[in-house]
Parts: sequence; C-alpha cells; structure tokens
Amino acid sequence: MRARLSSVVAALLAALLLTVQLSGEPRRRVIPTGRAETMYYNGKIITMWEERPIVEAVTIADGRFLAVGTTQQVGRTVGPDTRQINLDGKTVVPGLIDAHVHAINAGLAERDGEIPIMKNFADIRAYVERAVRSTPADRLIFVPKVYSTRLAERRYPTRWELDRFSGGHKVMLDNNYASSLNSAALEAADITSGTPDPANGKIIRNDDGEPTGLVLGARQLLGGLIEQREFSAEDRLRALRKMQKAYSAAGLTSVIDRAMRPEQVRTYQRLWESGELQVRTNMTLRLIGEEPIETLRAQTRLLAPLTGFGDDFLRIGGLKVVLDGGILIGTAYLRTPYGTNTQVYGYSDPDFRGVLRLPREKLFAWVKFGAGLGWQMSAHTTGGASTDLLLEAFEAVDREESIRDRRFTLIHSNFHNEQSIRKARELNVLVDVQPAWYHFDGPALAEVLGSERMKTFQPLQSLFNAGLVVAGGADHMIKFDSRTAINPYHPFFGMWMTITRETVTGEVFNPEQRLTREQALKMWTWNAAYHSFDEEVKGSIEPGKLADMVVISKDYLTCPVQEIRDIEALTTIVDGKVVYQR
Repeated sequence: MRARLSSVVAALLAALLLTVQLSGEPRRRVIPTGRAETMYYNGKIITMWEERPIVEAVTIADGRFLAVGTTQQVGRTVGPDTRQINLDGKTVVPGLIDAHVHAINAGLAERDGEIPIMKNFADIRAYVERAVRSTPADRLIFVPKVYSTRLAERRYPTRWELDRFSGGHKVMLDNNYASSLNSAALEAADITSGTPDPANGKIIRNDDGEPTGLVLGARQLLGGLIEQREFSAEDRLRALRKMQKAYSAAGLTSVIDRAMRPEQVRTYQRLWESGELQVRTNMTLRLIGEEPIETLRAQTRLLAPLTGFGDDFLRIGGLKVVLDGGILIGTAYLRTPYGTNTQVYGYSDPDFRGVLRLPREKLFAWVKFGAGLGWQMSAHTTGGASTDLLLEAFEAVDREESIRDRRFTLIHSNFHNEQSIRKARELNVLVDVQPAWYHFDGPALAEVLGSERMKTFQPLQSLFNAGLVVAGGADHMIKFDSRTAINPYHPFFGMWMTITRETVTGEVFNPEQRLTREQALKMWTWNAAYHSFDEEVKGSIEPGKLADMVVISKDYLTCPVQEIRDIEALTTIVDGKVVYQR
C-alpha cells in the first residue's frame, strides 16, 4: 500500500505551482496602477456588483479591472496608448463559471469520433453495429453515458437484446453507476447466476436467477473490462486542449473540475506550463471511498500539503468521495424506498433505497480526519438520505471545531427538505447542483417518485431563500458540443432551465421553485466563485478583480425568457485578453 500511496502523492506533488495559499482563505483583489491597457465602452455591462449593478464601460490593466462605471468615470484611467473598443450597445456579463465538469474525460470520450446521443434502442443498435465493423473482435465496444431515463423505451436493453446485433463482440453501455452488458461482456467479467451481489451494488436477475446484463454500482466487478479503454498522456492533453477551446466558445472563463486523479492533474499542469490554459481551473481531488479507512486516511494526510496550491489559472482545491449512486439509474440513497414503479431502472424491489458506498462510521471518520488537516471536504450525494448523512458528518466535526468558514460542499444534493436546508445553512455548507437532471430526467423521475417526493427535487428557490450559496454545474461528462453534451455545459441553457423549470417534455414541476434571472446568473458567477474561495477575485466585474467577462448575443435581463437558452458568447475575455471571438 505504501508504494501505491507514494506514487499517487508523487504524481500530485508534481502539480505544485508557483503561488501558495491555503484553500480556506479567499484570494485578494489588487487594483492596478497606471493607465488602462484596454477600455470597453458603450455597452450594457451586468456587473453582479451590488454597488453598480449595470454600467456602460470598464478599463483593464495587468489582467484586472481598473475602473468600472460610466464612460466619463472610467475615461479618467485612459492614456494615449489605451486600446478603446466600442461595444455598440451589446450586453456583457462577468466571466461565467461552471462549478462541475469532467473536462478531460469529456474530451477523451470522442477521441475516436463523435458519439451520438442515445435516445432509443434504435440509436444504440446503429452505434453498436457501426462499431462492430471497425472494432477488433477482442476489444470492448464501450457506449458511454446511456441513461434509461432518457431512452424512449424507459428501460435498459437486456443482454439478450444486445446480443442480437453485437456480432460476438463484448458490449458495455455505461454511465459509471450502472452498466448494461451483453453476454460476451458478462462472461469476460465472470458474472454468472452464482455471482453474489457485492455490498456496494446489485446484479439484476430474471425470474430464473440469470443476470439480465444490468449491473448497478459494483464497479469492482467490471474493472477488467474498463481497463481495456486505454488512453495515453498525449490523448489526455489533446482532449483537454480541445475542451478548453469549446468551454471558451460557450462563454466559460473558469471551471471546477470535480474528480481529479493524478494523471489528470499532470495533464492540466502540462497545459499550464505551455501557457495554453485559457480556462481557469480549480481541481477537486477524488479519493476512492471503497478503499479501507487506513488507506483513505493515509492518502488524505499525504496529500494535505497540496490543498490551496496554485495560481489564478490552476489551483488544487478540495477533496471528494462518492457517497451513493445516481438518481438517474435508481441507486441514489433515498430517505424512503423507491417503491414499486421502478421499471425504468430495470429492477423490482419495493424495499430498495439505493446504494451507500461508505458506511456511516467510515464516512464520519474520514470527514473528521480530512477536516483536521485543512481540507475543504465534499462528497457526491444524489439522494436525500445520503445528503442527510453527509450533513450529520459535517455537523459532528462542527461540534468540535467550527467549519462555517470552511465551505464544505454537497455535490449534486438533489433532494432537500426543511431539515436539510436548515442544517446546511447553519453550517454554511455549499450546494453544487445540476439543473440538467431536472430538465432531461424530471418526467421519468416523477413516474418513479410521485408528486410529493418531486417537491423536494432541486428546490432551488427554497435554497436561495434560506441563504445557501448554490452554484450551477453541468456535470459535463462526454461530448464537445455545449448543447448536446451529457450534460450540456452551455451556461445560458443551464440558466434557462432554472428560470423556467421546463422539462424536456414541456412539463413544469413545482413552479414556485423557479429562479429569477439575477439568481440564475449568480449561480454561474459569484456563487460559483465562492465555492472555490475566489469571490474576491472573480464572479463579478469590480475594480481589482480578474478581467474575465463575456460579450453576449442578447440582453439577458430583458429578452423573452424562451430566448435565454439561445444566448451565445460573442467574445470571451480572460485576464483581459480575448480567448474566443465568434
């Protein structure tokens, strides 16, 4: 174990950058001196700055905003060499921040070509049949991010259905928390009728006890299959380079990458060293929660010097484990059993509440240990019961030493009741939420959960009213295209989802939870910056803050609400420099 830990730490230590600052301390703004390098004027600039919410001009020097206000006010900082740019009345917003991406994996998913969105079994069949013709017989055909909640059939195909068109190849439909395998893949994974269910998952079987091909959780059973998908360091670098350009084109100037492993940290560092990193990135390091508690403690201790290291473009942030499964595949750990209407998930067990990947005692021990070393602690929690459990673990630490300035985070945290909202507010716990799950999966989830439980699903206005700092994140996992990706990372599409609460079918659940336009924009600006202790240097347009902003195609505050989803970035500016021009 020591050798493995040493290699992990050595890889991450390589990512130590130039500036050192603890993650638990907000950065500081610095107002430049001298004359402006650039002036933008004659615009409608939405600043997210309470003192001056809307201005017409800004000046920039040394990568920071120098002056913000009227053209006359900021004109005092203009010199003979200042470049002056007329916005011609266009709207500008602060640099947009996505609080939850997986940039490298998203890019790698399309290394060998574009992956179509699987909307039904016919799409799956067409994709697999094409892959059969081009894939060696001994290689796995891997189809990423297939969710039954987004398939027209509202279920996964069985092993026997996949066998009909897989030509003897191993086929795996995957979404991390559930996998649908054909017979060849089951055989390769050595999953039979005699294979017991592991503690952290479930093998779905038919009435005769035969595996149907659907495996919930239990990633350890599938390791041999997944390892066949090998990527080189150059593959990762190319994927990240291309993904950065796509993020800039969507108006994103910063992201939080939420599950970093050593090889991914090194990829970011290489791009940073070459000067090509154009999207500011805060990296959340992920540990494998299923490891023994001694291993988790050792990794947490050895990695502790890394937290907060970095500069304004690349920084190591908090620590994360995965606490439960996923609501889209019926393994989120719920407060009450899923019930009997679970056909969409492929199983029938009226008492099943989901999968808890860390026992209570282990979770509490790890959170306490990590908190004592200064980490910003977080966990993937998609169900209500897992959210409650994580809040209990945070509260236990707080009883011994306050965590209220530590910004511990609930990642996903879809289900909130009055008790969880109150406890999160008392502890100043943050929420990183994915509106795409409501938009795309709400109709299917309503069929399973019913109207009462759906009232607790992403109650965004209630979270805002309680004073919680809620950030918008795509959980972007595959595809380059900002609107068709799983999940779409186009920020204005995300804002539109929270403002209208319209689902993909046009239904609206709990309209009282709609956000205002200002609240929605705050999720992708100031609130997201607060999640990474950066609210003093980004998230709004103010003197001394980093000069990140986006010129957009419509007036976000006044355009028809249905047009918000169509807003595009015309110009994306990072550090005072144009990184994207439409």
